[in-house]
Amino acid sequence: MKTAAMFLRCSLLMAAGLLPVPLLAAHMHPGALRGDCPDGYQVKPGLNTNFPSDGKMRAFIVTPPADIAKPLPVWVPLTGSVESTNDNLHTARSGANALMAEKGFMVLGPVRECANQDPDLGAGICNGPGVGGWNWRPWTEGRAGSAEGDPWKNNEGPDSRFLIAMVKCVATKYPLDARRLFVGGISSGATMTNRALTFRSDFWAGGLPISGEWYVTQDDGAALSFEAAGAAVEANPTKVFQGRVGPLPLKTKLDSMIVITVWGGEKDLWRCAGVLCANYRPSTQAGSNYFSSIPGVVEVSCSSSHGHMWPQINTQAFNLWALTTLASHPKGAAASDFHLTPPPEGYSCKVGPFTDHYP
Repeated sequence: MKTAAMFLRCSLLMAAGLLPVPLLAAHMHPGALRGDCPDGYQVKPGLNTNFPSDGKMRAFIVTPPADIAKPLPVWVPLTGSVESTNDNLHTARSGANALMAEKGFMVLGPVRECANQDPDLGAGICNGPGVGGWNWRPWTEGRAGSAEGDPWKNNEGPDSRFLIAMVKCVATKYPLDARRLFVGGISSGATMTNRALTFRSDFWAGGLPISGEWYVTQDDGAALSFEAAGAAVEANPTKVFQGRVGPLPLKTKLDSMIVITVWGGEKDLWRCAGVLCANYRPSTQAGSNYFSSIPGVVEVSCSSSHGHMWPQINTQAFNLWALTTLASHPKGAAASDFHLTPPPEGYSCKVGPFTDHYP
């Protein structure tokens, strides 16, 4: 009765021009995320610019599905260092994630702050060391190992806040399923996913970090060199490692969610000016170890052979399987109820931490 009365009242107000359609939509759908935008900001399909967040103007791309009659599962794909937001959304080599709108997902493509609201900027200024106490430039995803990074030990950072603010603002125009809000990405985008999930499990229902960093540290949070961090994980591959990607200390409790961690195999490496500076074998091991250790979190570990890029084997079949798997476990669902379906050919996936990384 209360819902029917609210619907009638909202309908009358809208007819009288006293209630905007986005606000009406938020009230009409039980289970929809409550929308909230900066004063006067109007969301539209396509590129949205000049969105104020943490003192900066940010941009994002909205790709809605055809059917918006009920609360929509949300997919927020994050590009890495060298590919643009539009690459990530529309180019096969970078995932072509906008195609997931055809499968019923609301796809939201945030533009990196370093790109200055340009969704077509690839590497350039976004491919390099971080500034302001951050380790790497594209996203504010891991604190720097020096004292400059100390303010971010327990502060989620501007990008984590931006992603959530973006989703909430989109919810003023479209009904979004509050129990199916998912974030994922490749490389630095995966590292940003790890940060978002470790800091804000209260908001996200889960995520898909593909070849993400953990920035493994000593137990007290002190930085380790690239070589020392890799050696530490190899020497103790089942340990839960502290990392500069998450809070210090890492939380021992998170809200229920699902995480699918992906490793690209033996070639999942990254070189800086020709020098090996990232190895995603130990970092994906550390990430899967942590999420698997938290009660109520479902962690799925997937290995393939595509190297350090968005999965290239049966890409759209993998994307659909991954998002369908995430959506099958909405926020609040019991971990014991989760059932893992077989991934597409070319991928090996299991519930729990990786067991194929080290002998």
